[in-house]
Amino acid sequence: MARTDTQVAIRVPPELHKQLKEKSLKEERSMNYLINKAIELLLKPESAKA
Repeated sequence: MARTDTQVAIRVPPELHKQLKEKSLKEERSMNYLINKAIELLLKPESAKA
C-alpha cells in the first residue's frame, strides 16, 4: 500500500530538539506525531482561536 503523506526535512535548534524528544517520551508519542499536531494547531482558522 502506497503512503499518502509527504516527507519534509526541517532544522531545529538542539535545545528545541531536546525538549521535543523529552515531551515525546513523556507523552509516549512520536516526535513526528507532536510536530504534526503543532502544525495542525498553527494552521487552524483564526475563528477557532476565539
